[in-house]
Amino acid sequence: MSRTEASTPADKPWLNATLPLEERIELLLGAMSLEDKVGQLIQYPFKAPAKAEPADLDAIRGGRIGSLILAGSAWAGHGQSNPLDPEALNAVQRMAVEESPLGIPLIYGRDVIHGHATVLPIPLAQAASFDPALIEEASSCVAREARAQGVHWAFAPMVDLCRDPRWGRIIEGYGEDPLLGSECGSAVVRGYQGDSPASGDRMIACAKHFCGYGGAEGGRDYDTTEWTDDSLRNYVLPAFAATVKAGVGSLMSGFNAIGGTPVSSSKTWLREWLKEQQGFDGCVVSDWGAVGDLIYHGVAADGAEAAALGLEAGVDMEMIREHFEDELPGLLESGRIQSSQVDDAVRRVLRMKFRSGIFEKPYVEADLYASVRRREDHVNTARKVTSKSIVLLSNKDKLLPLAPKQKLKVAVLGPYASAQGQHLGAWCLDGNPADVTSILDGLKAAAPDWEILTSDPAFTDEMLFNASLADIVIACVGESPCRTGEVHSIAELTLPPGQEELIESLGQLGKPLVVVQCSGRPLPSPAADHYASAWLLAWHGGTEAGTAIADIITGQTAPSGRMPMSMPRTTGQIPCYYNRRRPGKIRQMPNYRYHQDVQDTPLFPFGYGLGYTEFTYSDTTVKILAAAASGEPSVELSATITNTGPSAGETVAQCYVRDEHAQVARPERELKGFKRVALAPGEKQTVSFTLGRDTLGYFGQDGTYRVDPGAFAAAIGADATVPLVSFDV
Repeated sequence: MSRTEASTPADKPWLNATLPLEERIELLLGAMSLEDKVGQLIQYPFKAPAKAEPADLDAIRGGRIGSLILAGSAWAGHGQSNPLDPEALNAVQRMAVEESPLGIPLIYGRDVIHGHATVLPIPLAQAASFDPALIEEASSCVAREARAQGVHWAFAPMVDLCRDPRWGRIIEGYGEDPLLGSECGSAVVRGYQGDSPASGDRMIACAKHFCGYGGAEGGRDYDTTEWTDDSLRNYVLPAFAATVKAGVGSLMSGFNAIGGTPVSSSKTWLREWLKEQQGFDGCVVSDWGAVGDLIYHGVAADGAEAAALGLEAGVDMEMIREHFEDELPGLLESGRIQSSQVDDAVRRVLRMKFRSGIFEKPYVEADLYASVRRREDHVNTARKVTSKSIVLLSNKDKLLPLAPKQKLKVAVLGPYASAQGQHLGAWCLDGNPADVTSILDGLKAAAPDWEILTSDPAFTDEMLFNASLADIVIACVGESPCRTGEVHSIAELTLPPGQEELIESLGQLGKPLVVVQCSGRPLPSPAADHYASAWLLAWHGGTEAGTAIADIITGQTAPSGRMPMSMPRTTGQIPCYYNRRRPGKIRQMPNYRYHQDVQDTPLFPFGYGLGYTEFTYSDTTVKILAAAASGEPSVELSATITNTGPSAGETVAQCYVRDEHAQVARPERELKGFKRVALAPGEKQTVSFTLGRDTLGYFGQDGTYRVDPGAFAAAIGADATVPLVSFDV
């Protein structure tokens, strides 16, 4: 129940929930001392009262801490990491609300990246669904579970554009395309926050890592990034702008430097682009220790300079306590920073807190979590997301689907046949491996008439013997989450040692071979490409991984996932992405790239994916529409899609555009729209995309958005290789 004027203490008018938001902020700000203000800009790691330092508890009682991060280590593979205790959270919150002078509640933040008790596929896999509406629905389920256990603020979505699958944190983002990243990231914001993050089943989202962190050189985490202003504005920043437009409550400043300037000290990008140009009025929190990292970058001589640079640039809250707490008062006294800068940061933190609803409802209901944990609709939604994220890479002679009621002897083998915790991914703090359905158990449930053979996951002669007895072999391979995620990058884009040999040995038996690849990145496999009759990229699929994979293999669900990143043939092709700028000499030397040792094309392009039926795209038409209010015309691009195959299915219609003549070199093609289309056998449907100023333009040499009249090319097709049709605007 919200506080009203009648129930508001006379000395704390900001607790009156009937007042306008900004009035409440100013009332509270006016009552705060400098110590109170600085305290709101600090985030401590959470510790239960019994384990916390007395000085930290005194700081909470004194109102000198604004937030606690409910931290946990990344994937451990054997259970929950630092599970949440509502009683401990409430005990600490009471100190802030009931014992501190101003009664400002703590806001609890946690890495709720892609699930809570019900764990979705990793975000990169979610992007493969090309289904933002479903991602939004699934994210709302995640928010409901996390908020019920005391989480107010989730450090997701990660909308870093990335072109290097060696980077471990690629699992957290949405791949190589600005539009897909924008749509998926905005869907998570809407799912987490809803119409109001103050409602009891939503939480504040945090778009990260602002900005350019996904371009870490060599795929080495925390490394420098080199983006031009053109690349930032046209590739990297659109997803952040989209999340701001979607109402995201917070953003996180990254570890990386761009052109020698660490983002967490960049006025250009944090204060000018984000806060002033985009109108972002929420809170900017640094990534863990990113303010202190300014010393390691060499741009700050000490903690005082780091704190000054961070605050001046636009960092509002420091994760974790390092320098703001100790240095901001002295910096104010010396005149190095201004009180207006501190007040601006405090306003943003308070605005986030008021919007989260914790002033009205600071405590978590102890019994609420039990009623929402892995609720049936949550599980069903997660299963749907996992199914739609799985990409069918190959299906020779239409081996799949396998009839579940047919009498078959099927060998289910490999290191991920019985795996559970590995499907949770590298950034899952609250999923329980015991809740995960393994691939083996999923197939047993989906196909009870099969005789299923299996063996120890180790690659042995016994495994090959069992495979030799089977009608069909399903090899479950991939990489453990300990090889992905933060600070877990790889130098060579290959399956872990031994797995290529495993696939080759099984393939040489001459049995029909299905390879199910469970990985956190698009890993090429020469053996799978050569020997597999069918190859499924199943990612790290969350708690419903085994069930969803079984649904696909047995045909209960038709595969419809599409590649959110290009899969290179070799590590040497990196960066391998579809929307490259057109280089010189391409017409005179079309095969200039790698033509002596490897094909120039990716193994599987962006947008690629097969199903159990066939779709044809035909009758592409371009219609120039009347000029809009801006005086610029728009274009309607249409195509007819027909299901020419034997069964119902879904395709993802993708619209690509190329600007033939511009002020700067433009990409060979760019995704400008996509739609999921479900058709019965023989059914056809016309899909259309309207291309206006927001889709035909780009940021030019002076950093402003422009649309150049003249020649364009566009097409609607099944992936990024569709031939384009020319037209003039």
